[in-house]
This record gives sequence, structure tokens and C-alpha cells, in this order.
Amino acid sequence: MSLNLSYQKVNKVFNENTKAAVHALKDVSFTVNPGELFCLLGPSGCGKTTLLRSTAGLESITSGEIMYGDTDITTIPPFRRNIGMVFQSFALYPHMNIFENVAYGLRVRKVPEAEVKKKVTEVMELVGLQEELKRNPSPMGLSGGQQQRVAIARALVYNPDILLLDEPLANLDAKLRRYMRGEIRRIQKQTNITTLFVTHDQEEAMAIGDRLAVLRLGVVEQIGTSDELYNHPQNAFVSNFIGKMNLFQGTIEKSADSARIKDLPITVSIDHSRNSSDGKPGSPVLIGARPEQMSVSPTKTDDSVPGKVGIIQHLGQFIRYEVNAAPEISERTLEIDMPHMVQGVKEGDTVFVSIKPGMGYFFPKENTSNE
Repeated sequence: MSLNLSYQKVNKVFNENTKAAVHALKDVSFTVNPGELFCLLGPSGCGKTTLLRSTAGLESITSGEIMYGDTDITTIPPFRRNIGMVFQSFALYPHMNIFENVAYGLRVRKVPEAEVKKKVTEVMELVGLQEELKRNPSPMGLSGGQQQRVAIARALVYNPDILLLDEPLANLDAKLRRYMRGEIRRIQKQTNITTLFVTHDQEEAMAIGDRLAVLRLGVVEQIGTSDELYNHPQNAFVSNFIGKMNLFQGTIEKSADSARIKDLPITVSIDHSRNSSDGKPGSPVLIGARPEQMSVSPTKTDDSVPGKVGIIQHLGQFIRYEVNAAPEISERTLEIDMPHMVQGVKEGDTVFVSIKPGMGYFFPKENTSNE
């Protein structure tokens, strides 16, 4: 039976007490529920892999506690933590056949041979490789997706308490990644093992995770379901990391639910539930809107912002317009998704973009870089 995995004010400082000190994790505190598939998401250098390696015992933390149920595993050596880990590179043994690769952890634990065969057969059926097990080639004779499933089988075969997945799909092509994320979720739900999944791919995290934690520079910015993070981001960084968010420079008006875009005579009003800024009238704010919350028109209106169309992309269910506004209005290219081609608009044209009524977000002014 799985138990809670919790982090209590976990800090990790590399090169502590030197000028080159790096504070990789800063008071990280959250709990992964029993049997939950929990994703750690963030840009390179945010601390997600450091937290995963600390959970496995491959890194020692500077302070804080890592708890599995009521047991503090912080000082328990890696080989006593009963954790299964799948690496980005798969880390399979090319000199062993796939049976011996999967059986390796059982042999280290001196499990009887009859039980080894039984467990390997069961776990290979679970990951859908029973036919490959009959052939029993070297893992180098398998496809990337099959190698990944062998790596998962090897991590599961000895019934670990916790499963750790470190960007396990990064080396697969796009179509296989989409297939394998569904397979990983199926396998995890069937085994009900508490699982941490590290990725920098927000689409992957949203598709596979029960809940997600978004990290930036060692700090957990927000935790929630995909729906919560997409529709109710707590700050501009999260909003622009989970999906795309167009951001405008603005100023709070008389009421907290309306703001003016820069110095233009354009006021945006939003629902209070979308406002994560508690700024006072006159204070700077970031006005955010997702691509589907905006529209493009060749005609100027009272609530539109001018810009020039860069490129137009046909993406099947919608048409994406990339529009460059003045840098003082928006520092980045705007992306607007329309359900169909806008008549009279082509690449290089001047257009007018606006936020649909009742849509959009207000965020405190901050550095929104994803790097």
C-alpha cells in the first residue's frame, strides 16, 4: 500500500560556504498523495531533477526532511529506500538480454529463481512486452519506445514504494512520446505506486499528471491540477509556462477589476476570480490573455491594440496569428488563435487585436522569463 511522500522545508545548496554557492532548492514543502502521479515541471535549472535525485538519495539535502509516511528517509542510503527510478537515457545494460535487464534488481536482492521468472513475466506483460520477452534480445535490438518500457519494467519488478521518472520521454520522437505518456499513466494507475515525474514539457505534464508543481529557481511557484494551473495561474510566470499567455503592460484603474493598457485609451475589465494582483489604483500590472481569449481584426475598435502580422500558421482546429505590437505595450510577440481565417488579413498587414469581453487576467508586475 502506498503512503504519502512529503517534503518539509527542503533546501539544497551546492558548493555551500563558497562564492560559487548555488541554492538549488529553497524551502520546498508539499505532499504527494498515495498512488498519485505527480509532475515536477519547470525550465532548465529550476531544481526539479535535484529534488528527484534527493528523493532517490543520489543527492544529500542541506536541510529539511523527506518523509515517506511517518518515516524520515532523508538519511537512509539509496539502496535501502526501495525506490524505482527510470532515467532519461534508459540506462539499460547492452551486454544483457532484456530478461536479465529486468531481473537485475531481483538478483541483487537474492530473490529465488522461480520467483524471478514469475515477477519478470508479470511485469513484462504489464508493459506490453510479452512477445519481445519470448525472443529475449539485447535491449539494443528494440525500438526507443520498447527500451523505455523495459526500463519501466526494471524499475517496477521489485515492487518499489516510490517510482521516480526523470524526463523519461525526452529521447523519443513526438508521436512516440504521445503514445508513451498514455502508457505510463496506464501502468502507473494499474500499479498504484506513488510516482514523481520530472519534465520541462508542459503539454506532457498536463496530459499525464494528477497534479503538477511548477518550479522556478528552486522555488515552488504553484501546485494544482492541469485545469487549476491553466485557468487559475497565481502569477505571470506560471501562466506563461502552463500554456501560452500574451502579456501587456498596464496600470490598475479605480477598481481592482479594470486596468488600462499602457498609455492607450484602452481599458480591460475581468472577473475578480482571474485577478491575482492586489495592486492599488495607479499601480503597474500585467494584463494577460491566452491565445483563444483574443481576436484579430483588420478594423480598429475602441478596445483594440495595433500590431503587424508576422506569420500565420494553419494548425488544424484553429489558425494562429503571430502579431508584433509596440514593445512598450507587449515585450513579446502576441499569439492569437482564431477558429478560421480572417478575411482581408495576410502576413505583413497591420491588424488590431483585442481581449474578448470577460476574458483575461491581471498579475503583479514581475520578471516572467522562463529561463
